[in-house]
Amino acid sequence: MTKSDCLKSFKEGQVQRMTYPLHQGRYKLEEQEWGFVVAKDTLRMVRDFVNGRSRCAYLGRCMASDKHTWLKKLPLDVAFSVGHNLLPGLLALKKEGALCVDRDYPAIEHDCEQLIARLEQVRNAIKNDISVEYRHMKQGGSLLEPFIDEALSITRRALAVR
Repeated sequence: MTKSDCLKSFKEGQVQRMTYPLHQGRYKLEEQEWGFVVAKDTLRMVRDFVNGRSRCAYLGRCMASDKHTWLKKLPLDVAFSVGHNLLPGLLALKKEGALCVDRDYPAIEHDCEQLIARLEQVRNAIKNDISVEYRHMKQGGSLLEPFIDEALSITRRALAVR
């Protein structure tokens, strides 16, 4: 599966979900929330490694030797997850009796679309030169982390829909 940009990755997630529709949404949203938490933890471990605060070769979802690959793929993975799990999980809440899905879905979908566009910008910034992200990490930040936080926030908003 070749994912060339974040919008294509998002749409690929949507297409794949059609093959396996969700009959319940809460568990998928909770699973996705956990996935974003783990991604954020991995990002923190990579930052610690880049800053010399850790020598551990295992960095959560990647190894020290392939951290650059994981970081470059992260925007695509987040975009895919939004299309494959987050938005379908929100819609599937209706099958669990959530009454406000139709009211809240457009705003959450819009925020997801905005997230995908910004993910593409950061993907373009790091795809040919991961040292851009490493420089931010050495200054205590990250280009990617705010987008993980945003995806986590949107997922939690979806979980709050009743």
